[in-house]
Amino acid sequence: MTMKKVNCLIVAGLAAAATFTYAQDVEKFDPRMAIEKAVVDTNGVKWIDGRYLPLEGKYFKDVDDFYDRLPSNVSTNVNGGVRSMKHHTSGMLFRFRTDSRNLVFRWTPYSSNLAMGHMPATGVSGIDVYRQLPDGRWFYVKTGRIGNANGAELKVSWTPGDACLVNLPLYNGIKSFTLGIDKDAKVEALGPRKSGIDKPVVFYGTSITHGGCCSRPGLGFVNIVGRQLDVPVCGLGFSGSGRMELEMADHLASIDASCYILDCLWNMNKPRPGAGAAYQDMYAAGFDEKDPISVVRFRYEPFIRALRAKRPGVPIIMAEQCDVYCKGPCEKDRFIRALYEKLVAEGWKDLVYLPKDEMYSGDGEGTVDGCHPNDLGMMSMAKAFGKAVKQALKL
Repeated sequence: MTMKKVNCLIVAGLAAAATFTYAQDVEKFDPRMAIEKAVVDTNGVKWIDGRYLPLEGKYFKDVDDFYDRLPSNVSTNVNGGVRSMKHHTSGMLFRFRTDSRNLVFRWTPYSSNLAMGHMPATGVSGIDVYRQLPDGRWFYVKTGRIGNANGAELKVSWTPGDACLVNLPLYNGIKSFTLGIDKDAKVEALGPRKSGIDKPVVFYGTSITHGGCCSRPGLGFVNIVGRQLDVPVCGLGFSGSGRMELEMADHLASIDASCYILDCLWNMNKPRPGAGAAYQDMYAAGFDEKDPISVVRFRYEPFIRALRAKRPGVPIIMAEQCDVYCKGPCEKDRFIRALYEKLVAEGWKDLVYLPKDEMYSGDGEGTVDGCHPNDLGMMSMAKAFGKAVKQALKL
């Protein structure tokens, strides 16, 4: 999108801003702990609706809400968790260049659930901002904190001409997003990446792929891989819901990807009693309810074959189940390892196998709860997955 076109799409200015009230006494003693308050005065600020900014991570046009990750036609053949969490903006980000000296970001969350018991509001519903250094690396600038479901604001001083990256919330969506710039400033999309990869690396997986449970969006391992390898990413992690229904292979294949990563094993567990609706395909086929890896055994091979048939030649990464207490491959890992060897023997090319042994730091400090990565764990995950993506894309 050119600067001229962006300027033609300027949104007139917000008629009103949210009023915030906070009960945290700590703000009285440490101003740095306070969440920035929105202001009504828009003199000298030009506002651009996020729908007209260069957005990555959104690869479907036929959506219920503009910032959805999946299309509106996701059916009941996919579990309810996916249908609900398609509204989350995990993996979505803005990348642009501006000559403004000041940036103001305003966003309104999709859900009023701003935080979780083991993940702060900054990661669930906040944003964070990065600046690109002369050598191409992205350098963290600031986090946008939120304390009210009516919305939040973040102000950042900027060096005119620098490239900007804004990561959107991981476990929430956004109803609206606006960027405020100096009244005479412009915004433009960034050019082709130095990596040469302009098609997205598509991650499909679980709560960990979703971003649970890092402290801010930029520290989700999907976003880290995107910055470090200079590749666009698509984050299709769905907490508790990455179960490889065959319809999901269709949705993944509809994205013109550079690479696909399958990281669903944590969610592919034996169905609980009464969960028949979520596993109707398996029940209809009369699967063995006593089989502890019934879901993996039933769904993985048909899924990967369907994906490869629809996107021949696109690399696929098969990831083992990450485990901070790794003691070697589990039964699920052994199954997909055997499947990997079977497919390679059939002549499959561009198939990469990612073992679990590099996915955590190994000292037990990489999670918030023994399962979901904290920031340290996310760095380890990014290192492991980044290595596999480099191999798949021959970077």
